[in-house]
Amino acid sequence: MHPISPAALALLALVGLASGFVNTVAGAGSLLSLRALMLLGALPGEANGTNRIPVVAQSATAAWAFRKHARVSSALVLTSLAPAAAGAVVGSLLSLVVPDRFMNGLLIVVLFAVAVLGLRKSKRGNKPAEESEALDLARMKQPTSLIWLFFSGLYGGFLQAGVGLLLLHAFSQVAGLSLVRSNALKVTVVLGFSLVAAGIFIANGQIIWAYALPLSLGSVVGAALAVRFAISFGDKLKIAVVIVDFLACVVLLARELTTLF
Repeated sequence: MHPISPAALALLALVGLASGFVNTVAGAGSLLSLRALMLLGALPGEANGTNRIPVVAQSATAAWAFRKHARVSSALVLTSLAPAAAGAVVGSLLSLVVPDRFMNGLLIVVLFAVAVLGLRKSKRGNKPAEESEALDLARMKQPTSLIWLFFSGLYGGFLQAGVGLLLLHAFSQVAGLSLVRSNALKVTVVLGFSLVAAGIFIANGQIIWAYALPLSLGSVVGAALAVRFAISFGDKLKIAVVIVDFLACVVLLARELTTLF
C-alpha cells in the first residue's frame, strides 16, 4: 500500500503539470516525474512503470489538441508507430531485468548525443522540406527514419525519460518535418507505444495507482497548455529543445556524481 498525503497529492499534480508541458513541447519532462515518484518512496522499477500512466494521459490530450492545427494521416501515424511500438516491446521487457545504474548511464548518453546532433542542425540553419502528406510519408519510409523510430521506441519502452527529444530529432531533423508537425506526430506515436509499455508494466505489477492518478491529472493540464505554446512559436522552439536537452544532461550528470562521491 502507498498512502498519499494532501501535500504529496499537490506535489504530484504540480509535477505532472510541469512534466506534461515539457514533454509535449520538447521532451525530458519525465525526469521531473520520475524524481518526484522516487522522492515519495517508489522503487526505481515502480517509478518507471507508474510514470507511463501520466505519459499516456498527456500524450492523448496533446494528440487530440494538435488535430486542429497539424493533422497527420493514419498512414503516416501507422508508418511511424509500427517500428516504434516494436522497439517499445523490446525495451519494456529489458527494463524489467536491467540494473538501474545502467539505465541512468544510458539516459545521459542518449540525451547528450541528441543534443549535439540538434545543436549541429540548428547552427546550419536547415529548413524543413516542403510539406505534404505524400512527401512526409515517403520520408518516414526511408531506412534511416525507420531505424531512428525503432531505436526511439526501444529507448522509450526501456526508460521513457527523454524519448520525446529522440522522436523530435527523428521527425524534424532526420525526416525534415516542421517542428509543429513533428510535435503532433511525436505525441501520437508516444501515445501508441506508451500504451504497449504501460500494459507490460501493469501486467508485472509495477504501477502505483495512488501516485499515477494525480500525476495524470496534472499532465493533462500541462499538455493542453503546451499545445497552445507550440502552435504559437512553431519552429522557433528548435533551440529551446536543444537547451532542454543539455539541461537534462547536466542535471543527470550532477546526480550521478553526487551518488559516486
